Amino acid sequence: MFDRIISSLVALSLALLFWLYARSRDQEVLDNVSLPVRITLAKDQESQFSLDVNDASQATVSFTGPPARIHELRGQLQRNELHIDRTLTVPEARKSESSFSDTVRIRADDVPAPPGVTAIINENHNGIAVKVYRLVERKLRVKFDGGQDGPARPELKVEPEFVTARGPQEVLDKADGIPTEPAEPPTQPGASVHVALKGELDGRPVRVDPAMVTVRVPPQEQKDYVVTDVPVHFLCPADFTLRPEFFDARDGRVTVRVRGPARPEPPRVYAYIDLTHGQFLSGANHEPLRLQLPKDFQPADESPRIVPFNLQPADFVPRGLRGPPERDRP
Repeated sequence: MFDRIISSLVALSLALLFWLYARSRDQEVLDNVSLPVRITLAKDQESQFSLDVNDASQATVSFTGPPARIHELRGQLQRNELHIDRTLTVPEARKSESSFSDTVRIRADDVPAPPGVTAIINENHNGIAVKVYRLVERKLRVKFDGGQDGPARPELKVEPEFVTARGPQEVLDKADGIPTEPAEPPTQPGASVHVALKGELDGRPVRVDPAMVTVRVPPQEQKDYVVTDVPVHFLCPADFTLRPEFFDARDGRVTVRVRGPARPEPPRVYAYIDLTHGQFLSGANHEPLRLQLPKDFQPADESPRIVPFNLQPADFVPRGLRGPPERDRP
């Protein structure tokens, strides 16, 4: 009786060993596979935090399973179709911190292995270092970058002068401004250029609104000048047969108002009547007063002054300047 029991136990043990052997022949092992890891923030926290993860983040995984499934897995690996996705949720206790470092541990159930394949994580290569930044908004002054060779141009005006920047709190809290992309500055008064703002500070991405600014050279300060006792000249063609003169000597000098860039001394003004265009007859005439002004100056009066004058033949001698009649000459 006892021998019969021992025989049964031996038979059962042999059957179990055979089953385990057969079972092992149906399994295949794929060791130490490096899988890329993509870590993202929870959707409801993407607007509050940013995440810094090493681009080469990987986890070491081994796989066991039926040969057919392992063959399928090898094909996925060759086509770079297999990767690990992990979502990071910032814990409530750390939401007020400007930044903090953490390690994301990859688990076996994070690996999207084919059905029937078991993933085994290497515990020494399953930690991914990350850094989390709290996002804030700050008003920053725009700093125009005119390039290394450009001279300092303190008179340049930037519009708008301040922009809204959104980025990591620890970066924005110590920022004294946000620079533009390098650009050649305008040079002429009133000229302007549109320049994009940089999208990062201290190596961290920053979103700015607006993304572009206008850099301009302000127009020169204008001033009105009153220039007195300006002589009036006549501009005549070379073959002009009439002699111009004023009815009143006081008409030969005028006071004019001009507008132009502010400077200590008034500009030099040349006033004249243009007789080079049109047809003129002897006797009374009138023409607009014309002004020749320095660059960037113009008359301040909207309507030109009309000046009366007289035209006489060039050989005409006014009465009182003629000699005695021919018969009265000795």
